[in-house]
Amino acid sequence: MIEKRFRFFVWLYMALFFVAVILIVLNVLPLRLTEIHALFFIVSGIFAVIFLILQYGKGLGSAITILVFAVSTSIEWMQTSLTNAGQASDVTTDFGLVINGIPVAFGFIWLVLIVGTHVISREITLKIRIDWIRGGIYAVIAATMVMVFEMLIEPVAMQVKQSALDSSTLTIIQMTDAANWWMLGLILHLMIYFMLSLTDQWGKLHFPMLKSELVLVYWIVLSFFLVLGYFMGLWSILLVTLIGNIIFTACYYFSLESDKQKKTVA
Repeated sequence: MIEKRFRFFVWLYMALFFVAVILIVLNVLPLRLTEIHALFFIVSGIFAVIFLILQYGKGLGSAITILVFAVSTSIEWMQTSLTNAGQASDVTTDFGLVINGIPVAFGFIWLVLIVGTHVISREITLKIRIDWIRGGIYAVIAATMVMVFEMLIEPVAMQVKQSALDSSTLTIIQMTDAANWWMLGLILHLMIYFMLSLTDQWGKLHFPMLKSELVLVYWIVLSFFLVLGYFMGLWSILLVTLIGNIIFTACYYFSLESDKQKKTVA
């Protein structure tokens, strides 16, 4: 029953996504991020939180949620403060609720990003038997996905942070940010791996059939940024982000098929 309800709301969410894309194409919804977009991302983050609680229980699921939300928003705040140091610029209030200069929606985007990459990279590395090798490869794959995703999010989010899009140093800033986001993704996923391993929850999912639904939510959010990036003309970033995510998601589904074949043989 829980799986059916979760799946129903995810597919409803996907239908609303297609409606939003149509509205953007028709210029009904603006290309810049607004409160409507913020609500969209908050709902996606709620899916990620529910997924964690369903799979790992209220205690562990809530702990991972708080970890990701607190760390990611803190880093966003520090990055924005350093980028805008000496400038009289406040984060626009058009992107929903703002706390200490950072829109709350950013934290929910990070929840989808981290939980989605966790599910994909966990499935890819699940069959590796040696713990430290499995954890290392899992964290590297997930961190790489975070970096590739953030390469697309950053130019779109710059309007919210009120950073200059026409700056000649944009490419350098993006490269520096990409390295920082990769490191943040690596640390967060290593912490998640240790939390799940120490509580003997790494190989256990209470509702394994919901994995692909969460991956779908991840791709809906990714697709939303792909659409915005397309209209902004971010061609090279779009190509890197799309190819990288297709490769890792294909590996995820190949791993699922391998599991299904083993169960069928057994």
